[in-house]
Amino acid sequence: MRIAIFTNNHFPRVSGVAVAVDFLESALVRLGHEILTFCPNYGKKAEKMRDDVRVYQVSSLRLPDVRAAIPLPVLERSLIFDEVEAFAPDVIHSHHPFLLGEAAADAADRFQIPLVYTFHTLYEFWTHYVGLDVEPAKKLVRDYLAAYTNRCDVVVSPTEPIRAYISEIGCERPITVIPTGIDLSRFEDVSDEQIAALRRRYGLERFEKVILWVGRITEEKNNRLTLEATAELVRRGHDVALLIFGKGPDRLELELAAVRLGIRDRVIFGGFLDQREVAAAYHLGDVFAFPSPSDTQGIVLYEAQAAGLPIVATPSMASRAAVTDGENGLFADDDPIAFADALERVLANPDGYIRPFDGSAYGYDAIGKRYDELYRDLTARGRQVEEISPLTRLVERIRQTLPAAPGR
Repeated sequence: MRIAIFTNNHFPRVSGVAVAVDFLESALVRLGHEILTFCPNYGKKAEKMRDDVRVYQVSSLRLPDVRAAIPLPVLERSLIFDEVEAFAPDVIHSHHPFLLGEAAADAADRFQIPLVYTFHTLYEFWTHYVGLDVEPAKKLVRDYLAAYTNRCDVVVSPTEPIRAYISEIGCERPITVIPTGIDLSRFEDVSDEQIAALRRRYGLERFEKVILWVGRITEEKNNRLTLEATAELVRRGHDVALLIFGKGPDRLELELAAVRLGIRDRVIFGGFLDQREVAAAYHLGDVFAFPSPSDTQGIVLYEAQAAGLPIVATPSMASRAAVTDGENGLFADDDPIAFADALERVLANPDGYIRPFDGSAYGYDAIGKRYDELYRDLTARGRQVEEISPLTRLVERIRQTLPAAPGR
């Protein structure tokens, strides 16, 4: 089969979606499918750009300071259509609801090709980036997502809680749950020597226990909660450190907060590690902290389990899908004292919160098979969504933003 993938994030830009798309490309290529991926143009042929997938780099606004690019498909609309028509895909698979996601939906309408959308991101948690962290803005985001999902033949949710959310915001199209694939084979090759070398690199011998956090250092990840809970544990007399792997715009703010809390020497920023090295880094922790309310699947939760780490998390759609309270971790309220209480309980008996983890359901074979079955079903049924003109969509979006008139 031929699959056209549309994504606003792709290697060399490293992000959760880019990793997920790369995994899907690998899983599909292993099954013999042909892939054409539309992604941003990052300015040069990436060292990680694959040679077993055709890649069309769309003209983009490059942001070198953050090593990102914003695709501008409106500038190449006809060229994108020409590429799609020449490739003649059996299925179009979108990974975002805007920019290249809109181009994917327009191509599906134009050529009557089934459209799949994988729901990766809870965008309503990102409104603070545009200074609109208020409910009307969040509702506007939810309405936009609902409208986009209803242009799709099938929406893929990474977990059951996210499936319920997609339905609640107004999606009327079929929703299927397929987890994001994870290459957990990386954890099988971790050696004691690697772990010891990393422990020395970060000076962890100074501390009795290490709390681990992995991910982007951004407001929506709620990093501050783990920082404040660590400070509370130190006040209680625990010899703990907080080890953070990742990068993001909130790092300086966290460093300043650590100084104010009096724990700067106990907060270690390990920076960004590649996928192989981060697998070893998970073994540096005694407990994994997951305070984020904004993740859809929380791949780091499964990676932590693959490394044999217990988890302390706030209840969220991602954590409820991966953590069973009292078995492989504990839930705690979004409160520093409550989060510290849970960390304290787990650190006192970490083995009591570790359960065997079978990652086979997230591997290349399992995920590839799930998508292969989905694509073949869609191909047999064809495009099922009635085309909506761009003008009609624009009028509907304007209508959704306006307050309802009295009596209507």
